[in-house]
Amino acid sequence: MRFSAVLTVACLFLAGPAMAWTPPPVGQPCRAPARSTEVTLIAGNYLGGRVQRDGVVDRKSFQACFRDIATCESWLAKRAGDFPLQPGIATCVPVRIGGRG
Repeated sequence: MRFSAVLTVACLFLAGPAMAWTPPPVGQPCRAPARSTEVTLIAGNYLGGRVQRDGVVDRKSFQACFRDIATCESWLAKRAGDFPLQPGIATCVPVRIGGRG
């Protein structure tokens, strides 16, 4: 019992400091231009998946910001080709940002 406790403590010290895991960014945020006028941008959101192997499914969520709906819809089509499994979300939503508060 004592040997087990000593071994556990030794492993903790030898392992070094704990490393925190930070998830990767998932998209480009919609930002207002430097000028103070209000603008409408398109927020794209896609959630889908694909089978990797042995029934393991790789699910992904993507978000991005676009200047027009056509570019957003093209982006959604590309994501749907790469991650076609349902259930999924595929939306292009106009958002108004900027302007004087």
